[in-house]
Amino acid sequence: MSDRPMQIGIAIAGTAALIGLVSGVESSGREVASYVDESHAAVAPIAARSYRDERARSYGPNAEVAATWWPALRGAAPDLFAPVVQTPADRDAVLARRAARRAYDGAPPTIPHAIDQLSVPACLGCHADGLAIAEKRAPIMSHPRHDSCVQCHVVMLDPRPDVVTPPELASTFVGAVAPHGGERAWPGAPPTIPHRTWMRERCDSCHGPRGAVGLKTPHPYRQSCTQCHAPSAVLDQRAPVDLRGAP
Repeated sequence: MSDRPMQIGIAIAGTAALIGLVSGVESSGREVASYVDESHAAVAPIAARSYRDERARSYGPNAEVAATWWPALRGAAPDLFAPVVQTPADRDAVLARRAARRAYDGAPPTIPHAIDQLSVPACLGCHADGLAIAEKRAPIMSHPRHDSCVQCHVVMLDPRPDVVTPPELASTFVGAVAPHGGERAWPGAPPTIPHRTWMRERCDSCHGPRGAVGLKTPHPYRQSCTQCHAPSAVLDQRAPVDLRGAP
């Protein structure tokens, strides 16, 4: 009998405390809100990017930079009707520079600058459409796209640091010399193409408005070059046929 009053007192005290808590929350007028930041709610996991995707795409705050500064470097489209001013001396100079980068006429030109070879298609950044910065000019590729550029084009100097390029070995080899110009059927006639057109399908690589001074055509607005300039059957590896002896 002695424990019953104590139990009754504890029950009354608990009931009073509960009533006070409920009445206090209701009378305050406040809402019990969640303090969880919904902006950091769980999202679907992001798959890891592959190395190939990392090389092919740009990410981060500077992802769109290349899309704006490359066109700015290329500048505006060249004026196809601008007068072309060049002299025979300019032609001799550009042919000499051209020969210095080739073992013989028609050979793949060497690369006159350093490359890292981390991504071969990076060559297309300048040579796909052509690029001119100050006095430096990156010509347009004269052939269809081939991603393995260094399969044919090698660097002019040894790319390894602190390595001196050894001198060329003595040789009696004499490469073919680039022709100075094509033949004409009569004075004033369109000259024939003095070189083969295989791997040189894009005439504007050398003769276009962004070509080297000395080789530019005075009429780049005419796009169908072979309509007037006939290719050479011998240089294009087509067997010549004597039509006079044909039946």
